[in-house]
Amino acid sequence: MAQYMKSVFLRIPSVIFLAVVALPACAGHGKVAYSNPAYDHSQYDYAQVLQVRPVTEIVQIQEERQVCREEPVQHHVAEHRSPVPVIFGSILGGVIGSHFGGGHGKTLATIAGATIGGAVARDAQVNSDHSQHYTTLEQRCYLETNWHNEERVVAWDVDWAYHGKTYHSRMNEHPGDRIRVRVSVDPVYP
Repeated sequence: MAQYMKSVFLRIPSVIFLAVVALPACAGHGKVAYSNPAYDHSQYDYAQVLQVRPVTEIVQIQEERQVCREEPVQHHVAEHRSPVPVIFGSILGGVIGSHFGGGHGKTLATIAGATIGGAVARDAQVNSDHSQHYTTLEQRCYLETNWHNEERVVAWDVDWAYHGKTYHSRMNEHPGDRIRVRVSVDPVYP
């Protein structure tokens, strides 16, 4: 029995070795195909462009422009008021006020007359305002915003032929008369 066990243990590494070697040889007979990315089977060629159609969309465009206009602006120039009428009115009022009353009453009447005379002269000056008004044209500018719709090409629908078959693609740029294509060759397993 010991001899039998010894021969079984010696055969196990041989069986494992044969399984490891035989497995890849049998792998090609199954339905699963394994590809190695290190081996790229692609080639490049050119296909003939049959038809190109622009793909468009309507977009809103904002347009700002500066607009300037001549607008009337009214100016006010205040008249320079001389203090002479107020002073003269105060003196005249004081002289008139001094003719009334006696003692301290005379002094109060003079002060009241001077104050009233100055106030009357000042009010007369305000009521007869001869300030000047004139109008000038000045340029006023502002931004005016306008919107308009515009049709823009956003892509190209391309019909192209390669080895007798017709294909369709959408491209970002106009392709011209021919396009470059990648042709890939891979094995097909039964």
